[in-house]
Amino acid sequence: MDKEKARDFISKNFSLTSDSFKLNTENAHLDSLKSYIKKGDFLNIGSYVSLESEVPTRRINEFLMDSNFNLFLPKIDDLEDKLNFILCSKGTKFKKNSYQILEPLNNESIHPDNLDLVIVPLRAFNKDLKRLGFGGGYYDKTFLANSNPKYLGLAYDFQFLSNLKLEDFDLKLTNVITETKLF
Repeated sequence: MDKEKARDFISKNFSLTSDSFKLNTENAHLDSLKSYIKKGDFLNIGSYVSLESEVPTRRINEFLMDSNFNLFLPKIDDLEDKLNFILCSKGTKFKKNSYQILEPLNNESIHPDNLDLVIVPLRAFNKDLKRLGFGGGYYDKTFLANSNPKYLGLAYDFQFLSNLKLEDFDLKLTNVITETKLF
């Protein structure tokens, strides 16, 4: 399956995904994330502010802020065409960017090499754990030459497309958590 067909397929599935399903699976994602974090040596964790067509991250981000982790959320650097990861706390203020994604207003960032774990949004992923994003390439460009952090995708089972054809430059994930399993 090519990228365009995959994005269409995933968009149709998200349009059929009920709010109650998202709410019911949010606990499964959070519980799996907690187990995953216990197995690693993580301090600086990058995450994201989810959109309607992504696995919700609100409770995950709250958990990370309430625990002994440093939570960093992405902010687009238009000049570099990459992401900066900004330190966030409960008092952080946000503003929507041109893509209507909430971004932190402060500028205390971390170099991507210093992140231990990056929780990554995705449209789909394949059997090689390669990630299909939304098409902007921000994660691919930001982490192109970076092998330090582990990359953890959050997805629903329907986002696994074993025959999805992706490029060499598409970000390879370390693992993916769905509502039913760890890939």
